[in-house]
Amino acid sequence: MSLNSILNIANSGLAAAQTQLRVVSDNVSNVNTPGYVRKIADQVSVTSQGAGAGVEVARIRLATDRFLQAASLNAGSEASRQGVRYELYDRIQSLFGDPSGDDSFFASVDGVFAAFASAAEDPTSSPYRQEALYKTQALFDEAGRIQTQIQAVREDADGRIQSAVDSANSLLEQIEGLNKEIARGVAVGGDSSGAETAQATLIGQLAELMDIQIQPRTAGGVSIRTTGGALLAGNGYAKLDYARAGTVNAESAFNDIYITEPGGQKRAL
Repeated sequence: MSLNSILNIANSGLAAAQTQLRVVSDNVSNVNTPGYVRKIADQVSVTSQGAGAGVEVARIRLATDRFLQAASLNAGSEASRQGVRYELYDRIQSLFGDPSGDDSFFASVDGVFAAFASAAEDPTSSPYRQEALYKTQALFDEAGRIQTQIQAVREDADGRIQSAVDSANSLLEQIEGLNKEIARGVAVGGDSSGAETAQATLIGQLAELMDIQIQPRTAGGVSIRTTGGALLAGNGYAKLDYARAGTVNAESAFNDIYITEPGGQKRAL
């Protein structure tokens, strides 16, 4: 083995060690960064005509587990769904007041029954009749207020759907852009772990808005589909459309969300 070959082997070791140090320092500096995924540098030995010729870093990858990632996305999606549902139900429940309280809607109903019971015991009593009428009118007024507030909650939910659709469209565009960046890095054997980390963060945000399924692409990056199989990203990105109901009343019905896949096919979500 020539002296030049020995020096080349030593240089390959130094280059690999330098890459490992860069990866480790990146991991350490981002230990408290939300959404950061630890990186791993995979080393492989290099041979030349059957003889050892040093070492090289084959790739830098993220230390992720596909099954754990899928479970995490599903959990995040379910938690987000239940959180919004709880908030809206809690707002509606608060309109009726504490069932055990004296100033709740339910207490007003009890008050009406009690007033009519008193009036029935003494039908000739004008004060009892007036009290029954007063409490009945107050109950109707309160019911009208609650009905108006419930429609306001529904209108807020309608607006949230539109906001979620707009956010999902923005996330899909960014995810697909990172797919291209990752694919370019994979094609030249470069380090695309930074783009992969950014993409993983965006995917997590998308999972909080809708149920999705992730599949790695051979060329690098990911393919994203809905649970119904509609393509969202991976070969272009889809566009979600939602038409708001506008002013909401008791007869209002919310519209479906539609997906236009990268190939142009349109379907309901």
